[in-house]
Amino acid sequence: LRRYNSKYNKVASAMATHLPFLKEVASEKKPTFVSTGMCTYDDVDRAVEIFKTAGCPIMLMHTVSTYPAAEKDLNLSTMHALRDRYKLPVGYSGHEPSVSPSVMAAMMGAAAIERHVTLDRSMYGSDQAASLELPGLLSLLGSLRKIPECIGDGVKRVLPAEEGVAKKLRYW
Repeated sequence: LRRYNSKYNKVASAMATHLPFLKEVASEKKPTFVSTGMCTYDDVDRAVEIFKTAGCPIMLMHTVSTYPAAEKDLNLSTMHALRDRYKLPVGYSGHEPSVSPSVMAAMMGAAAIERHVTLDRSMYGSDQAASLELPGLLSLLGSLRKIPECIGDGVKRVLPAEEGVAKKLRYW
């Protein structure tokens, strides 16, 4: 169990099948991230049931637990399947070298984005190559912060700046 500077506990996927551990974490009744990496639906069913029985709020985190994860293996649509199946918030825990999948996950409605951070990707360790160095982290944060502005409110309208262009380009 890793504790973060947030209100959430985090249950790593390697522990998501250790039922006594899950019961102990759930007994704390603190909001908890539960990674679904290396898990079947049966594994996730058991974990979700433990937390629901304990009355402990959770957020499922879709992840592919390879370091680094190949983009072709990410299957981000699983976030929708998890959300539909469990009626819980679903986030994304990325282990790929690029920031694009994390941005895509946010655009697909991820409730949280988790990324590993490192000082140097060439350092020794199982997840260094899947971690972001400072420039990658800053790029990811910049992209994520633009999402609400770019998505907008969904109302179709002609912007004042478009009116002049329309006068030039339309023949009627």
